[in-house]
Amino acid sequence: MTNNWTSIFGEFTLKKDELTFKGNVQEYDKGQKGAAIANLICDQYFGGGKITAEITFTNVNSPTACEIIIYFDPQTKNFVSVGLGGAGSMYSIRSFAGNWANHSLVGEYKNLKAKKSYKLEVELKGSTVTLKVDGIIVSVSNLPFNLPISQTGLWCQSEDDIVVKNFNVKKETPKAFVVMQFSSPYNELYDDVIKRVCKEFDLNVVRADETYGPGLILADIIKQINESRLIIAEISQSNPNVFYEVGYAHALNKPTILIAEKTTKLPFDVSPFRTLFYENTIAGKQKIEDGLKKHIAAALSDIDWNV
Repeated sequence: MTNNWTSIFGEFTLKKDELTFKGNVQEYDKGQKGAAIANLICDQYFGGGKITAEITFTNVNSPTACEIIIYFDPQTKNFVSVGLGGAGSMYSIRSFAGNWANHSLVGEYKNLKAKKSYKLEVELKGSTVTLKVDGIIVSVSNLPFNLPISQTGLWCQSEDDIVVKNFNVKKETPKAFVVMQFSSPYNELYDDVIKRVCKEFDLNVVRADETYGPGLILADIIKQINESRLIIAEISQSNPNVFYEVGYAHALNKPTILIAEKTTKLPFDVSPFRTLFYENTIAGKQKIEDGLKKHIAAALSDIDWNV
């Protein structure tokens, strides 16, 4: 546990290799008493990849929970957490933005054991969250929003101590998935503009025709969209495949940047969306670069909790 930690609320102690949440019974509003809670934040930032930790409950009396925070907003105190015991279930993926929203609750709470060391691995790819416990995938959820890079931490609730060891953050480069017609001049737009701009934002940019391996093409594309931080779609041509992928991305509330040549007449169901228009000229290249940078910066920082 070489990370630096602080408490937003709740008590903890920190040794070289472990953090201990100090559980107790505390008084809430109107004289009501219940298990103590804590929101503990560390100095490791995360926007995709894996977080691992070993969690041991000294005792289990409802409610008892320990979840890894994969996103925390220091201004609003909103967060997303994944782990054990949340909302009275064995395994939980949920978010808090004034109220709790449960994205995946799996397993019976009665199976949560005291004095057992649970090895957790939480993986975030795009909006897809996967929870592994002791090497077993126990829960997967596609969040209705994408998470900007933020601090990580722990959310705990218990009348007794909870010990967390080997909290480790392994970051991965977020992905931008590009959908477009595979022909000139769009290939040049992809190579000369989109790939270069994405690289400036440390995004791993992938186009559908760069996905190799066995399996269904449509299934691969859906997987790529789910696991991407944002989508960039060139919609100048009336390509059914492109519009299908844009529609799927919109259904997932995935940040989607639409770009099109200036002379393009957009279909009625796409026209209400903000579109970045460009001219296929030397001067137009600079303009689309500048516009794309602004759109990507906005997409990487926005999160809509009202979905």
